[in-house]
Amino acid sequence: MYHPRLKGSHHEMGLHYGELLRKGGQDFSSVLQLSQEQRDFGIACLSVCETVVPELCQEIKGLAEGLMVSYEDLSVWLLTMYGHGDVHGCTCFCYTDSGSTYLARNSDMFPELKDTCESILYRPDNGCIFLGHSTSFVQMEDGMNEHGLAVGINFLMSKTYQPGLNTGMIVRYVLENCRSVSDAVDRIGRLPIATTQNIILADRSGDMAVVESSPQMIVVRRAQSGKPWLVSANHFVSMAMQAEHANPEANWYRSCDRYDTVQAALASPESNKDAVWAKMLLSGKMGFICQYDKEMNFDTLWSALYDVRALKIYCAEGNPSKVRFNEDTRLTWGISKRRK
Repeated sequence: MYHPRLKGSHHEMGLHYGELLRKGGQDFSSVLQLSQEQRDFGIACLSVCETVVPELCQEIKGLAEGLMVSYEDLSVWLLTMYGHGDVHGCTCFCYTDSGSTYLARNSDMFPELKDTCESILYRPDNGCIFLGHSTSFVQMEDGMNEHGLAVGINFLMSKTYQPGLNTGMIVRYVLENCRSVSDAVDRIGRLPIATTQNIILADRSGDMAVVESSPQMIVVRRAQSGKPWLVSANHFVSMAMQAEHANPEANWYRSCDRYDTVQAALASPESNKDAVWAKMLLSGKMGFICQYDKEMNFDTLWSALYDVRALKIYCAEGNPSKVRFNEDTRLTWGISKRRK
């Protein structure tokens, strides 16, 4: 995993990261060769993003300058991710127990991407300090900001697309701009959405939600009375979203199996569901969640656990059944630097 620490204006952060990648010998010429259909859609998305999130487009522009590649080519590649043939797995859950609130996520994808994933600390001039993880640049797939708002996504196959923000851009926007679950749910509902996904959220007050969303429709799931938890995987749970936007394949990458494992664990009467307990669940010690067969060419690339009230982050850089969790203190470090 890359572990950059970026600060300053969005253009400065993008430029610095681009220069680091170029000096490290990274070559993106092959991935920037896109089909005309993908290019046309990406340019349409870029037009929307330059209006809705101009600061993130400035970061892409700086990144392109640092990499010495075309801004348009890089933008099209980034903004058409999480669709057009991309495949992500992922299992997410959040819960409260004994006065603590946790959000957890296993990020599953093709193992050849393991070495190019990033765990990145952002300290923008204008916006929340946050730490996030991603298989992309600029865009985030899970993370937590200085206000204790944690976010994670589950990819779904989109039946249709419309120009707008893809799932990685939505999560990045939320981490940088929102302070609570209610704020995030409200803002997501007003964004032009390009792709289909679940977005799970938890904050320091113990509030939680899963936003099931597509370009045409949004349904917000909340925890049920007496069941202070939520689970999301690579399928919709709400009947309305299932009817209109279900994945084409049932139990896609064992999504339903993973979902059932977590639901059963959270519903168990076992007491003291603390961070150690959550790590055990993420690691597959309570049922199938990350134990993919090698023949699938699919694996958990990282596992993240966010203790939102304590602002603590734990990450296993690899499959958590094989790699230990370590605490990442960069978020609290970044917050302390701004206070000085």
